[in-house]
Amino acid sequence: MSSRRKIVGIVLCIAVAFLLLGCVIAFLVARSVFTDTPIARTPLSELDPADWRMAQMKTATAVSRIRHAKRETPSQELTLSRAEFEALTETLLNLSGQIAGDTRIGGIRLQDTALKLNDSSFRFSCSHDTGIKTPFGSRVNVQADLDIRIADGQSSMRIVNAKIGNLAMPSAMRGKLEEAWRKFQRSREHQRLLNAVESLSVENGELRIRYRPYEAKQNFAPGVLRTIDTVLNPLGNLK
Repeated sequence: MSSRRKIVGIVLCIAVAFLLLGCVIAFLVARSVFTDTPIARTPLSELDPADWRMAQMKTATAVSRIRHAKRETPSQELTLSRAEFEALTETLLNLSGQIAGDTRIGGIRLQDTALKLNDSSFRFSCSHDTGIKTPFGSRVNVQADLDIRIADGQSSMRIVNAKIGNLAMPSAMRGKLEEAWRKFQRSREHQRLLNAVESLSVENGELRIRYRPYEAKQNFAPGVLRTIDTVLNPLGNLK
């Protein structure tokens, strides 16, 4: 065999080896990313109705205070425990499916999202059906812990433990999320939020929001307040 044929044979062997390695890596990545199981949601039957009623009362009362606020109305605080927050978000997400149907934000159905509290951050999860058929499923589940705070007229957001499936979220994707937050910080909506919210934090599994009722009334359209109040207070008994 000539030396030229030997070189060609070696090159082909290396190419086949790299091809097989690529297939193995693609298989492992697909197995770690794709699934046929949506994100874990808490069934409404497992939520304590007392937690929902308390969250409903607290939040509807805050909306009522905002609606009737005067310029001299002092700052108020809304505090929700982990259980109350979960009962509120899970119930409202369930209602969104019943009322708004297949409502989507950024291509993702509200019904395929979840928002819960950790000890010191929000845990956001979403499940997106990519339509790509794999042996493991077509869904990609994304989860990220978001440390969002408002204090002293400034907001901050830190992404912790972000995952796509069982893999760490690529730094490029994290960078896009962080850039989206910086873009929001430059927006008029962000300034309106800072005008209305004095402070926001999650501490020991408890959400604390200190808000300025009159400024919130000025910065949020009456229609938005009516919509929130209708969802939270359908019987109209919290005024």
